[in-house]
Amino acid sequence: MSDKETREKEFSTIRRIVMNFRVAMYGIKYFVTNIGPMADARDEKARKTGERIRKGIRSLLVNIPTSVERDVKPPEQVNIEDGRLSSTVDGIISVAKDYDYAGANVALDDELHRGLLLKSSFMMMIATFDFLLSDILHCYYESYPEALNDDMVLPLGELRKCTDVREAVHMLMDQKVETVLFKNFAKQILFFESELKINTAGTIISWDLINEAYQRRNILAHNNGIVNTRYLRSVRGLAGVKGVKPGERLGVSWDYFLQIYWEILAGGIILAQNCWRKWFKEDSSDADSILVDSINRELLEEAIVPATRLCLYSRETEAGSEEARYDLDSLFCQLLKTLGLQEQLAKQIKKLEKSAAGNNKRLAIITALQDDKEAFYKHAENAVKNGAMHSDDFDLAAIHNNFRGDVNFKTKLEEMFKHS
Repeated sequence: MSDKETREKEFSTIRRIVMNFRVAMYGIKYFVTNIGPMADARDEKARKTGERIRKGIRSLLVNIPTSVERDVKPPEQVNIEDGRLSSTVDGIISVAKDYDYAGANVALDDELHRGLLLKSSFMMMIATFDFLLSDILHCYYESYPEALNDDMVLPLGELRKCTDVREAVHMLMDQKVETVLFKNFAKQILFFESELKINTAGTIISWDLINEAYQRRNILAHNNGIVNTRYLRSVRGLAGVKGVKPGERLGVSWDYFLQIYWEILAGGIILAQNCWRKWFKEDSSDADSILVDSINRELLEEAIVPATRLCLYSRETEAGSEEARYDLDSLFCQLLKTLGLQEQLAKQIKKLEKSAAGNNKRLAIITALQDDKEAFYKHAENAVKNGAMHSDDFDLAAIHNNFRGDVNFKTKLEEMFKHS
């Protein structure tokens, strides 16, 4: 294989890594979002079942005869203190759960299904980020095998399994990657910064928050969610966990799940982007297109947190072409528009206008940002006629979000392409 073919294969690898990560993350959110209502329905059924059982037990307790002689005709309700009674009912429910976990526990736990869904999806999300780090590191050592330490040792038994030197080198790569991933999360990120000289965008991504998610994953997997000193030591100083004490049990709420999801999604994309741009500079145009697509998708979904993270990253990233820079700046304008920052939006649009003269595609983008429908349709039609804009530019563009509610939008687009 020639050097050019080898580099093209490596470009393809890093692109596939980024795309696989995005697809996996989108799939996790899609799964939780669609299964969530079913889990909530089961939990609501469990809640109602629990209420009926508690009501029945309470009724039995308050109507217990005071003596054997009086069991023929039940007496008036026995006067039992309400707090004591509730405690007794809860105790009986707890015993029922212990003796029949698969039955009573499922029937009476009114947060079981939603809780299991969020916890399991949370675990998958952390594993997805683990796979991303592993794939990136493997890609690096595949592209730069000379970065492996000369003093690395391969056991004789493993060496005998190798058919050639290349296979032995791959075993050493696996060994190196495993060594890095065996470290705690904070040290893994530090490895990217100090050893690989990768900018991890610490001013944009909260790696401390992701580190807390890793530590929470550990106690959920190994300690039933109960906080221990190791967890507290690992997340020391993080505002969100101040006041948490050993012995408390942590779970995964919907708000917490989304907070971590958005941070991991943006963090993974940015980390992979910076590795891509450092190791494969000649392929930065493809990295630009992935970044544009990633920002556009989050804006379409109105996912403000990851859209903001990625837009901030794009502002400090050198694009591979003027067209890519324009697309990234346009999406930043759409973010400002979504956030209602009109003054900042107006300033950024003025910058876009400087290079838009005579370019119908760019003028269509600007007029869409300004919600000027008449001018937008005029420039869009001209851009379609000269082949500068295609159907995907309208169907999948976040910049046209405000126009999609217009009943004439689809009709006008169909007319444009019909006569183009």
